[in-house]
Amino acid sequence: MNKESFKPIEVLHTLATYPFFGALKAVETDLRLGQQWDELKIHMLKMYSEKERPLLSGIPKTGLLQKKLQYVFPVLLQETISIKTLTAIFDSMKKQNLLLVQDERGLSGKESYIYLGIVCSDSTVVYYKVTDGLMKPRQNDEN
Repeated sequence: MNKESFKPIEVLHTLATYPFFGALKAVETDLRLGQQWDELKIHMLKMYSEKERPLLSGIPKTGLLQKKLQYVFPVLLQETISIKTLTAIFDSMKKQNLLLVQDERGLSGKESYIYLGIVCSDSTVVYYKVTDGLMKPRQNDEN
């Protein structure tokens, strides 16, 4: 992991002037308090058209994702997320040697994925799983 891109969660307050601080803080608070994730960290991704965007990583305490490292990219509901943006996220993660989470159901083997943490105007956070490739649909009895 590239240490230059990593920022411990304790330095969150230093990013208060950052344009996406509201989304970052809302998602971080929901993951820490609502979803009960441990070991939250901030990684700064270098994007194509923008300077840097935060990516949160952590380990859920409960549920199907328990004890597996996960990544969440905070976005505002009003933002337009394009294929180019998603490609930039995955490319930046690969360049920084971040451990990509993989799903066995990928059509080309294991597909990497992240979650978009979409922040609504009322501070509700919705998580949307996005893969770096095509996935077979999950059966009802699968995790």
